[in-house]
Amino acid sequence: MSKVSKLLFCLIPLLGLSSGVQAQNDESFRDFYNQRVSEFKDWRSKANSEFTEYLSAAWQEFLVQRGKEDPVGPVPDEPVYYDPQEAEADVSMHGFPSPGFMSVPAYPIPVPAVAAGYSGGEDVQVDFFGIQESVPFAANMRIPRIQATEQDASNAWKVLSGSDFMPTVEALESIRKEHSLSDWALYVIIRKITDAFYIEEYVNEKVMTQMFLLSQLQYKARVGSSGGQMILLLPFTAPVYQVSYITDDNEDFYIYSYSRLNSQDALYTFSDDFSAADKKLDLVIDKQLVVDLSDYQLKSLPSWAQYVGEDVNVPLNIPCVKFTLDYPQSDLLTYHRSAVDEELMKAIFTSLRYKILKDGMDARQAVSFVLTLVQRGFEYKTDYEMFGRSKPLFVEESFFYGANNCKDRVLVFSWIVRDLLGLDVVMFSYKGHVSCGVALPADVKGDSFDYEGVRYVMCDPTYIGAPIGATMPKYRGVEPQITRL
Repeated sequence: MSKVSKLLFCLIPLLGLSSGVQAQNDESFRDFYNQRVSEFKDWRSKANSEFTEYLSAAWQEFLVQRGKEDPVGPVPDEPVYYDPQEAEADVSMHGFPSPGFMSVPAYPIPVPAVAAGYSGGEDVQVDFFGIQESVPFAANMRIPRIQATEQDASNAWKVLSGSDFMPTVEALESIRKEHSLSDWALYVIIRKITDAFYIEEYVNEKVMTQMFLLSQLQYKARVGSSGGQMILLLPFTAPVYQVSYITDDNEDFYIYSYSRLNSQDALYTFSDDFSAADKKLDLVIDKQLVVDLSDYQLKSLPSWAQYVGEDVNVPLNIPCVKFTLDYPQSDLLTYHRSAVDEELMKAIFTSLRYKILKDGMDARQAVSFVLTLVQRGFEYKTDYEMFGRSKPLFVEESFFYGANNCKDRVLVFSWIVRDLLGLDVVMFSYKGHVSCGVALPADVKGDSFDYEGVRYVMCDPTYIGAPIGATMPKYRGVEPQITRL
């Protein structure tokens, strides 16, 4: 834990106990608390001063590396359909055959919201994908025009650290708490603020301000210089794909710039982080964006209704869908570990739980029912068909667009089986495909793999019409990589 973290840790419980202490000795507590706050401010001021000096020293040259590739790779262009006649001779294949296929029309991709507006005063009006916020931003935080040099970076840090920046930091913390912003959402809103505060050409000033605010919020962030322009360098807790990066002391820093870097351009930066910054950005979303009910749109799922036996209407968190459209691509576990919007989860689970209980389904029947829903409840489309690039979907996005592929279907299927049915689930990863394994009773036959002493039966949400225990022909006899979900 950093020194600043320890100081904050000491302050937080004191705040909670203030009423009791004040009852005994109000003046004594106030003096003690004010002393702690003063110490923290002095420490922050000293840290900012030291970092101002550090930035002015000569930066090192780093090799820019091409973005990492998703190990799963491209998925098939077309779905694979189960052929009962082909599997008839294979006695290992058992389960519940699924009814006929119905596609769901894909919804249009949303247009990203406008960044924000700046009136010239000390507040920035931010439109965060439909969430409207006013963020204080003092006029003395404005950096004079700078070049992409060490001395200019030092001068900019000096301006920012000597400004009235704390109201901005406190407002960001408040917005994060109110709307449950993930780490990436916090960066995005900071970028929107700087895009509003500075005109388009002031790239270096935007990047320096972004780094400064992230650092004051205790996130690791660096700036670098390449091709005469400042760029932002961000480390994450998990790999990020399709984004160029540098490596410093076995730590990857991903490049977020306002223009494409040329491969021949050198990149210069420093190696020590701001002393108060000890956190990497985490792409796992602990809780989806908290928004007003008016920000939801109701969507009907006719293809699910025919299996559930009643209309299925789900509320979709539109700011969440717009926000995740440009979410950095990371490993699939990032999506599996992220929370699902509570209103969507409530609607889906209520409908499915009623059907499962009404029909008296056992574990195998319930899994087969969910497998059918996911196999037939979405149109199959590759990422490139939908977005022109590689992009796994969060659960909310699968329901919004009504189309997905194997990576997204495994997420939806495993989420329902794990969180609604309470069954243990793993992911089977192949080159170009992923599927699921579910821990089912020993009498459930079919293809399976043992992992950590548990037998997991194959359940493939993209093998259309396939029952529990059936493996796609291409992957029969292939040993998958197994990951617990």
